[in-house]
Amino acid sequence: MSGDIDSVNHLGIAVRDMDQACALYERLGFTLSPLSVHSGSKAPGEAPVPMATGNRCAIFPKNYIEVLGIVNPGAMDWGWERFVDKFQGAHIICFGCTDAETVHRRLEESKVANSGVITLQRDIGTEDGMRTARFDCVHFDSAATPEGLIQAARHRNPEYVHQPRYLGHANGATSLAEILLVSEHPEQTAARYAVLSGQPSVRQDDGSFLIRLPVATALRFMGPEQAGIELPGTLMAPAPAIVAATFGVRDLAAARAWVAQAGFPIVDGPGRFMVPAENALGVAHLFRQE
Repeated sequence: MSGDIDSVNHLGIAVRDMDQACALYERLGFTLSPLSVHSGSKAPGEAPVPMATGNRCAIFPKNYIEVLGIVNPGAMDWGWERFVDKFQGAHIICFGCTDAETVHRRLEESKVANSGVITLQRDIGTEDGMRTARFDCVHFDSAATPEGLIQAARHRNPEYVHQPRYLGHANGATSLAEILLVSEHPEQTAARYAVLSGQPSVRQDDGSFLIRLPVATALRFMGPEQAGIELPGTLMAPAPAIVAATFGVRDLAAARAWVAQAGFPIVDGPGRFMVPAENALGVAHLFRQE
């Protein structure tokens, strides 16, 4: 459908300490945008109000990673505490679209409960001064998405987010290429996300399931046992959960050298390397040649 979901706009990592988390992410070789505080409407048609959360982002041409924490305690936060109370890690997938109303209508037709179209905004510093980036957002029913806060958004002002000065990363990352979700029944979870995204789920040779989005980022689904083999380490978020992010890089050897010299442990794999979740804000970070 024209205007429907076509990408993962961003992946949100909920953290307990913004300063420590952002310092770690910068050591990993990501350039982060300055702190930006959220505002949002409580219901469709209501005016946005300041929220509890703020973010700093690792931005790529078509998507980004959001490091998210409490910066305005006591304000509206849509239950942020339940995320970090459960674990520090990836709790948000925001799909990208060009018409949030189209997403809302399709979800209604598919009998998927959702918030309707609500307005979000945050002030962002640009080279021409402070600007307000606005988003039309649809939150999916939490009962249908136990993996986290799953939503879709239309960016009204993408140029404020994807500023050229933030696109260069010392580790050479150029994209958020893939997100891994783990559940006890990955085929059923993938089928559920096929309904949510409007894109088909395809079984892969390794037994995982993959949803490719037209513009940016794929979703992969597998069970905990397979994920434990794929992602060796001492920490994995309890299923169902978002457990890993894969980044495309310009030069895999150069990316590996950067991350290694920064002191992070590295697990090598075919055509990729990984920083385990326990060393990367609760999310396994994989890097592969773009």
